[in-house]
Formats: sequence, structure tokens, C-alpha cells
Amino acid sequence: MVKTRGLKEANRKLGDIEKIVDNLLKHKKKIRIFEAGCGHGRLMIDLILKYGNKIEISGMNLIPLHGTKKEMIDNAVKEGLLQKQGTKKIKFPTIIYGDAGEKLPFKTDSIDLVLSQTASYLFKNKLHFFEEVSRILNKKGIGRITLPENPNLPNEFQSLLKIFKDGKQINFENFIKKHDKIKLVKTPNYKAIEITGGKIDFDSCLEAGINLNHLNKKWFGIQSVYYAK
Repeated sequence: MVKTRGLKEANRKLGDIEKIVDNLLKHKKKIRIFEAGCGHGRLMIDLILKYGNKIEISGMNLIPLHGTKKEMIDNAVKEGLLQKQGTKKIKFPTIIYGDAGEKLPFKTDSIDLVLSQTASYLFKNKLHFFEEVSRILNKKGIGRITLPENPNLPNEFQSLLKIFKDGKQINFENFIKKHDKIKLVKTPNYKAIEITGGKIDFDSCLEAGINLNHLNKKWFGIQSVYYAK
């Protein structure tokens, strides 16, 4: 299935992305954007076509099977976003590969905007991903991430991020209240995680990461279980 999650869908899930980009561009002539779990890059193409050389954008997938630069360009041409003869004139986003739940390949304080839609539910170490997003964002930077949920899963697996302390499960929204760099924000159709630049230390340990696809080939998501120290 072609992953074509573009700007329209991102605005519904993550909030008004154009407004965020426009505000960031008030302070800098050019901003750096990173999308974790970029799939076939439709959102990155939409942003490049709208903002041109005002942005430098890169995306990340776990493996090439999840989306390549060639597929990104081919799909953009197929969907009528680009003319094939004009693709050489555009500086396309780069796609890098790795586990976004481990370490993001960017220097501290180096990114202006991090986006991630419909991807964090697949990351094993979700809390560390949130910590890494805060690390790479600069002081005025912002991250918008969809909650790690998959509505297509059975009820018993709906919660893909479980945190326990002293034998009791802690609600994620309550867990993050003591951290000023992360919060939940309302978007037109959902709630999203908003992260700002700095340092987050959840002081927690990943106890287990259960790949639900191993239990049932029709299920997609990794249930991450933590204990808070």
C-alpha cells in the first residue's frame, strides 16, 4: 500500500503545520525540518512545493522497504504533484534509515521542526524517541507527533504505551505533566504530542517491547511497557 500521508492529513492530525512553519520563518530565513516515519514522503513533497528553498527537509524510515527517495519522486509524478521533466530542478528531501526509537542522527539543538504522523506506534522505545526529539530541537523549535495508537487493534492492545510505577499503571498524560518540554495539544480531529527543544529525562526503563505483528499478521504496532523509577 502506498503511503501518501500529505499536508492535508498532517494538518488534521498534528495541527496547522503551515502556521507553525510560517512562525518559525519569522525568525530565520531557512529552517530545518525532520519527519520521523516519512513513508513515501508525500508530506515532505507538499512542504517542498509550498516553501521551496526556505526549508531543508529530511525524513527517516526504518528500512528502504518502508519508502525510498525514488518512490517518493515516482509517486509525486503519478499523483500529478510534479511534472516528470521538471524533477531535476527540485532539491528533493533526503531519506535516511534507522530506528527512530534509538538515536536520531542529528546534533543537539539543530532542528527547527520535527513531525511524525502515524508512526510512533511502531517505535519500540517510544519514550526515548520523545527524549531524542527534544534533544535535537533548538530553543524555538517544536515537535508534533501523533499519539502511539492504532485504532484497528483489539481493545486489549489499544494502549501501545504503558507506564507503571509502584505496581500501578500511570496515565500517559498524567505522567508527562511534570515535564515542561512535552504536553498534549488538541488538533482538528485528534490530540497530538507537542515537544519543545531542551532536555527531557523520563527516568524510566523499557521493560518490554511486544511486536503485535508477531502475534497476529493482521496487527501492526509495538506495545512498549515501561517502569518509572
